[in-house]
Amino acid sequence: MHTAASSTPNPEKTLGNLHSLMRSLLAAIPHAVIGLKDRRIVFANPAVKTVFGWRPEELIGQTTRILYRSDRDYEEVARRFYPILANRKTYQAEFPCRRKDQRDITCMLSAARVGSRLRERMIIVTYEDITRRQEDREALRESEQFLKMILSGSPIATFVIGRDHRIMFWNRALEELTKIPARKVVGTRQQWRAFYRSRRPCMADLIVDQAHETIAQWYAGTFSKSNLIEDAYEATDHFPALGEGGKWLRFTAAAIRNSEGQLVGAIETLEDITQRQSAEEALRKAHEHLELRVQERTAALARVSDALQAELAERRRAEGALKQTTDQLSLILESLPIVSFTCRPRGRYPFTFVSSTIEELTGYAPRQFLEKAGFWQDRLHPDDRSRVLAELKAGMKSGTLHTRYRFQIADDGYRWFSDNRRLITLPDGASQHIVGAWQDITEETRMRQEAELRMQQMIQTHKLTALGEVVAGVAHEINNPVSFIAYNAPLLEEIWSVLEPLLADLGPERRGGNVGTLSFEEVSCNMREIIEALKISSNRISRVISSLKDFARADEPARTKPVQISEVIQGALTIVGAQVRKTVSRIELAVEDNLPLLRGHFQKIEQVITNLLINAHQAMPPGRKGTVRIAARHVKSLSALAIEIEDNGRGMEREVLSHLFDPFFTTRRDWGGTGLGLSISYGLIREHNGLIGVLSRPGMGSRFLILLPLNGQSKIELRPAMLCVDHDRGFVSRLKANFVDAVEYPLTSDCRPGDIVAHLLEHPEIDLVLAEIDLPGEGVWAVLDQIKRRFPLLPVILYSRRPGAGERKPEDGPRADFILKKPFRIDQLQKIIRETRRQRL
Repeated sequence: MHTAASSTPNPEKTLGNLHSLMRSLLAAIPHAVIGLKDRRIVFANPAVKTVFGWRPEELIGQTTRILYRSDRDYEEVARRFYPILANRKTYQAEFPCRRKDQRDITCMLSAARVGSRLRERMIIVTYEDITRRQEDREALRESEQFLKMILSGSPIATFVIGRDHRIMFWNRALEELTKIPARKVVGTRQQWRAFYRSRRPCMADLIVDQAHETIAQWYAGTFSKSNLIEDAYEATDHFPALGEGGKWLRFTAAAIRNSEGQLVGAIETLEDITQRQSAEEALRKAHEHLELRVQERTAALARVSDALQAELAERRRAEGALKQTTDQLSLILESLPIVSFTCRPRGRYPFTFVSSTIEELTGYAPRQFLEKAGFWQDRLHPDDRSRVLAELKAGMKSGTLHTRYRFQIADDGYRWFSDNRRLITLPDGASQHIVGAWQDITEETRMRQEAELRMQQMIQTHKLTALGEVVAGVAHEINNPVSFIAYNAPLLEEIWSVLEPLLADLGPERRGGNVGTLSFEEVSCNMREIIEALKISSNRISRVISSLKDFARADEPARTKPVQISEVIQGALTIVGAQVRKTVSRIELAVEDNLPLLRGHFQKIEQVITNLLINAHQAMPPGRKGTVRIAARHVKSLSALAIEIEDNGRGMEREVLSHLFDPFFTTRRDWGGTGLGLSISYGLIREHNGLIGVLSRPGMGSRFLILLPLNGQSKIELRPAMLCVDHDRGFVSRLKANFVDAVEYPLTSDCRPGDIVAHLLEHPEIDLVLAEIDLPGEGVWAVLDQIKRRFPLLPVILYSRRPGAGERKPEDGPRADFILKKPFRIDQLQKIIRETRRQRL
């Protein structure tokens, strides 16, 4: 029997389901959905990548200014939307926007405030890209306007009716012919008034009703079906009610269909042929005799004409079927999540066709592949290029190719592509083409790599479990004699304290000479040092045993608990300190006093620090004793702890940095490296909602940065930034306009180096400093000295308008990485920054 409590739904589970549902809905919406608070973006769904070219994480924290063309547009949106949203829950309007690639688009903005009133300016905005729709609408409007102008100015009387038989258009020529102004009949069903005395259908009405079989009933003997246009008829008739004495009119009517072939109306044109009809009647009588003579020839021509008409109809049918098949194939290709293409099988394999799906996957338009030779090859990942081209060359011999590689997309990132190609020979037998398809397998590759990583982690866990059992056993065996030593060392010290004065009182003649090769004085001098060394050594062995036991328990499941980071660092040094000191002459510790407790897993953080210390040890060149610096500080602005492990070893090249945290990537494969240390460390830090980064410069060393939130839950998201130190606000604004990662240092009238270093400590995302040489106060050289002392790997770029300003640095002071002379071009600075090693977060 179920109780009432058991049937009550779990609120937390329901809320979790709702959150999952909301995330799925946001991911499925094809339009960009952005949450704003005070016009700053607090969340964005994945579709912002398709609409604007920005990844969601790139937009978080930004203002929506980044989505518009100018400050004026940005302010105009606020002026139009916020006053309305204060009184209404939703508002919708079209507005020009700008993508990340600086391409202008038009979006339909649908904004809704959060809650019953506009509190804290919190709104949800949907951006639908209607650029194509707007262009189509404008083209249609212009086309309709142009058509109306043509029809209105045409000397042929014309009217158009809709599907409901109401008059949509009545041109000036028809007004002149019928003496009925358009304003009196447009919108009515009174088209019959112009031609008949009582209500009856016009030919256009019969076509709209698709009553083709009744045309003969109303226009018996006077109509014919058009030979050129389907659903079109023409006729000649006399209209007694038109004008004085009536008029002969030749009129044509045709169906109007939309792009989908649906009937939407009909058009009818009328030509006054009264004079022509009279002339034709006379001519007809004059030619009756001649027509009789050529009747046989006419019959023969008619047979030929019928055959020709049949051939034309068959051709039209075949062309229609071919077009339908082509349209269906195109629709199928466009709807599939693949990119189809064709290219020539020689040279640099120039493309002859690329489907439009490529723009959705890469951000590149198909024409870029067609117009620029080598466009595809130039964007292959450098590690994959030679392999892929060799496979392609071999594949052309066998006729097929199946390969995978990384391809650089428009935002400079890389996606994994599956590439399948087949060499085909056209029916003429003389020409060949390559037909192929690309498929984005990035997610599949990532999932496979994650599965492999999880498998390796499981293997590593089993290894550590087995190692833990061995370590626990060894520690137990060692602990017994160590306990004996630790227990007896104080007793030995106490016994010696009693014996030493007694032996001293006996005198040399009664002590019996030397103790071995040592005199009594030497024994007396060294005994206390020996006893103290025994005590210190036994304590050290006990600490090592304790650390080994903790290490053996590192993978045991445990809840997070308050952790003192200084104890974690000491634990890591206890485990690997002796190994590190083989190549490191000095280990510097710079741990702030009274650091706040961190909520996390002691052993997991210890494992990360241990891995980084071993990396620093392995980075030292042979025959060189290096320095490792371990620092820990409280970053108040992030409510986090920052841990830095910095060495002055070899450093790393750019290509190594790009794969540093990839599973199984290692530069020490020949020395037993598995490539899992840093990838596992990355996973452990992400498990703590933290962040790990590296700044490395070849020949100078590497610095690993770990940021861990104090509460263990607040996720830390940072992007590398460039600090601009200059009293010229206009120049700083120019830098910020050209570099999205540029931030301004709040420079006062007096520049104090210590304040700048404190700013850098509080903002660990800053990995480059750009400064004016002529700074007020103590000057830039004092700033440079302080920065290089605390951050030796941090690049510093100086500039000045004064000639020779860079040569006035103190002789014993550090050197700047680059010195520029103003004015300099922004592209020159951009090139230098690209060549500078930036921090990877």
